[in-house]
Amino acid sequence: MIKDIIKQEEELQSTLKIIRDLTKEHNIFPLKGMIEQLDKLIANSELALFNLRKWENNNKEGDNNAETDKSTTWVF
Repeated sequence: MIKDIIKQEEELQSTLKIIRDLTKEHNIFPLKGMIEQLDKLIANSELALFNLRKWENNNKEGDNNAETDKSTTWVF
């Protein structure tokens, strides 16, 4: 599930970057005022991806290091 979230965030970030770059490249005047907002959204997306990947890596390490004692594991 976390991999799906990361993938979606990467796609969102890519889309935001494309919109920003096309706006700058083609001098799309009505969207020029949005460039600063797009930059903020891209920065927030980069921070979100960083934290998601960090969380994913921490959980992988925890899964690899943890050993389950079956005598204390509850099954519902």
